[in-house]
Amino acid sequence: MRIVVASNPAARFGRAGAVGQLVAARIADLGHEVQHVVAADSRGQLEQTRFAMTTADALVVVGGDGMVHLGVNIVGGTSKRLVVVPAGSGNDFAAALGVRRAEDVLDRLEEVLAAEPERFDLVRIEHPDGVALAAGVVSVGFDADVNVRSFTLTRVPSRLRYHAAIAATLLRPRHRAFRVRLDGGEQRSWRTLIAAIANNRTFGGGIPIAPAASMRDGRLLAVLADELSYPRFLVLLAKVLRGAHTTDPRVHSIECETAEIESDETVVVCADGEIVGRLPVRCTTMRGALQVLRAP
Repeated sequence: MRIVVASNPAARFGRAGAVGQLVAARIADLGHEVQHVVAADSRGQLEQTRFAMTTADALVVVGGDGMVHLGVNIVGGTSKRLVVVPAGSGNDFAAALGVRRAEDVLDRLEEVLAAEPERFDLVRIEHPDGVALAAGVVSVGFDADVNVRSFTLTRVPSRLRYHAAIAATLLRPRHRAFRVRLDGGEQRSWRTLIAAIANNRTFGGGIPIAPAASMRDGRLLAVLADELSYPRFLVLLAKVLRGAHTTDPRVHSIECETAEIESDETVVVCADGEIVGRLPVRCTTMRGALQVLRAP
């Protein structure tokens, strides 16, 4: 089997790069043809990995959800398989697979590569600058602001960065006015701080924004909150952090297959913790579009 290993040299202060080298060496020891791709920036990583995958059968991504995002945008919707080795600050997709540590994959690598592929859903995101795929959560509200802020906190340890960004963003949270249409129905206006389209249950390193979401049911879960005063938002955010917000009458979790969101403001769109574009967006579920290898 021809296998490409792509690792993020910046994840966990360089730890992912070393893990990537170890993964590539073990794959070669198992008799497979392997190519290890490490680039200095995300654009170079995407281009080099995509080129390497033209003649490969499987892609192993080493890092956090950002590397998963890179992987699904290369192999999503194809017959090529994805293996996830968690070595980043946010490993929400790997956690959903039941893979908590890089060692969980390394110790059973032969079994992983010989496993039957399992299919998982993806999100197709159409935006003014193109199309992107996502494995987890698409966000445009407070959570997107937190993502953008987290990219600036380079001196904060990676495992604390998302929560530090929450604290910093709380100083000036912004309600935004959105127009939302689900499954082609009636368009509804929302002025809110929380707006997310979820395929996975968690984001931001384990925050359960959509506890009822599933990556294998062909559905998305739109999570939208009503307009709130600042004190009430703080109370609601505390509930979100422990997954207790779903019974709050001010939070609406709606199953759908397609979600369209637009705004008169310029709003950044994030997915899997990465900036993918700006509003308006159309998010559509891609049932079973990702083939994943993991140990039985």
